[in-house]
Amino acid sequence: MRFQTEQLPVSTRLRFRLPSRDDGAFYLKLMNEPDYRHFIADLGLRSIEDAVGYIENKSLARFSMFGVGLWLVEEKDTGNPIGVCGLVVRPELELPDLGYGLLEDYRGKGYAREAGEAVVEFAQTELKLECLCAITHPDNTPSGKLLKKMGFSKQGQRQLSEIGATSDYYYRDLSAADN
Repeated sequence: MRFQTEQLPVSTRLRFRLPSRDDGAFYLKLMNEPDYRHFIADLGLRSIEDAVGYIENKSLARFSMFGVGLWLVEEKDTGNPIGVCGLVVRPELELPDLGYGLLEDYRGKGYAREAGEAVVEFAQTELKLECLCAITHPDNTPSGKLLKKMGFSKQGQRQLSEIGATSDYYYRDLSAADN
């Protein structure tokens, strides 16, 4: 699965962009927060060099390979990076996976929902997708609630070797008339 687009998701308070080498300190901070390590993954990033390597070899490589990935999300007003959000193409899933992670200081302000809905809108209008999926750690109740608010429904669980764990699996039809 490869998507061709020059566009980016759009929202009121947030700006989406590709990550760069200059974002190493931000990625190191985000990916070492306790909730990120517990609910998403402990990627073993312990230095800025590790984070830059992740950006180059994983994040940007996904964009090169699939045309989509996890964009860096910034506040428009301040330019501060607050998290990542986008679409992950996984070999074990038949649909692109809506993914997101925000710094703890920016949670509870509606940013995750705003970013997620911007990516869903992008997937529907720009990529012309008819459906999306999302996965969460089974203990990540807040993320499951957020996905349901965004119109996803839980469809059981999936064992994914790529992440080495069982995840709750959510589905959203983008072709329905009420979208």
